[in-house]
Amino acid sequence: MEEKKKKKKTFLEKPLYPGGAKALREFVNAHLQYPQDAMESRIEGVVTVAYQVNDDGYVESPVIVKSLCPSCDAEALRIVQLLRYDKARNRGIRLKMNSKLNINFRLGPAPQGPTVTYTYKPSSKSSGKGKSKSSGGYSYSISW
Repeated sequence: MEEKKKKKKTFLEKPLYPGGAKALREFVNAHLQYPQDAMESRIEGVVTVAYQVNDDGYVESPVIVKSLCPSCDAEALRIVQLLRYDKARNRGIRLKMNSKLNINFRLGPAPQGPTVTYTYKPSSKSSGKGKSKSSGGYSYSISW
């Protein structure tokens, strides 16, 4: 007996970001501008934004679900407004998709103060028999 091939049942095709999830993450990282006041206060965390994507692929009515600080929230809303998805129509019917996006605000390591390094190595003197005499040197590092 032949096995019957089952047809995939996809009721709704959701609008996708061009390039998939990886491209979406790269877009967010490329356009993220860390707010100055959050950077000075060393605020880190995640802002969650819920939004709708209309049938033409534009983002509508973004709302902050999880807040971090007012300036980070404003930056997350700005980035979500820049997103453009593929157009979505199912069987000729226009539809809207609800979605959420987590935007990570992470700082690098804390900046260190200046460092001064001083190294002293005495010059080597060679004697007439081809032997070289070297004495040890020293090194200092000062950080503040």
